[in-house]
Amino acid sequence: MEKLTVVVAIYNVENYLDKCLQSLKEQTCNDYKVYCVNDGSTDGSRDIIMKYVNVDPKFIVLDKPNGGLSDARNYGIERCVTEYISFIDGDDFVSYDYVERSLKEMEEKKLDMLVFAYNQYYLATNSNEKVNLRIANGVYNLKDKKDLLAYTPNAAWNKVYRTSLFTDNNITYPFGYRHQDLGTTPKLLLKSNRVGYINDALYNYLIDRPNNITAQIDKKLYHIIDMSKEVMDYYIENHDFDNYVNEYDYLVKRNFIQSLRKAMKLEDKKFVLKFIDDIFDTSDKYFKKSKHTYQIAEEDGDSVYLSRFKCKAYYILRKLKG
Repeated sequence: MEKLTVVVAIYNVENYLDKCLQSLKEQTCNDYKVYCVNDGSTDGSRDIIMKYVNVDPKFIVLDKPNGGLSDARNYGIERCVTEYISFIDGDDFVSYDYVERSLKEMEEKKLDMLVFAYNQYYLATNSNEKVNLRIANGVYNLKDKKDLLAYTPNAAWNKVYRTSLFTDNNITYPFGYRHQDLGTTPKLLLKSNRVGYINDALYNYLIDRPNNITAQIDKKLYHIIDMSKEVMDYYIENHDFDNYVNEYDYLVKRNFIQSLRKAMKLEDKKFVLKFIDDIFDTSDKYFKKSKHTYQIAEEDGDSVYLSRFKCKAYYILRKLKG
């Protein structure tokens, strides 16, 4: 029996899917299977999936009605029978040794979760830019190294997991939300005994695809608040939030800053001003006990987004300037 199930979430990515699946077909070991979760695609994605299913028994098609990225991942988790599981988005691709290296790390170091560096892949220039981890190579536990919570990337796809981490703890990706990774990864960190970090880029994330969900700017910006509350309330329920309030202060506010930057581009003044208020109301509610031990303003202009008054003034000034 294979050791790893790779769950590929697929929805209308016919222009990129062949590269994704080919990168999985050409792996340096065979100890894995690929669940191609066709999330109700209406383009030619399924035809591309079947090209691989028909010639390679490692590839399995799972058809389902469209439910979004979280639903596709959860669909794969529910059907996974291997010891380990990982997730790939159908427009991305992996290194040739993705499976072999991941399994070697998971097995030899007895990990619950493996986190690795990744490349941002630019379609326009056919080039990669490596994104290094902020955690040094090694094996850690959140209780002993709290900054794992602050500095581990939210993304589901630059990780490999012990499947029981999901099933034994009843952890799934929140249905219907953007930023569902933020609503999930901190839960997995809390429940992991051994988390490994390697600064090798095993994954290629397509950053400049047209209609990339991470680049979308609309009123679903509120999901960043929803997912922040999701994981913070989970820690509160597990009586662990106060132990990590400083780390959450950093993690959540860094995500809030990115969403506020996007909100500045919206025309609906009433919506944006309310969104700013709700961002700061959430911060005020959860971070009263924070000692603010992390440097949150890391980029030029970040300080604007750490003040309710400055943020509103900046937005109004932008609107006046047109």
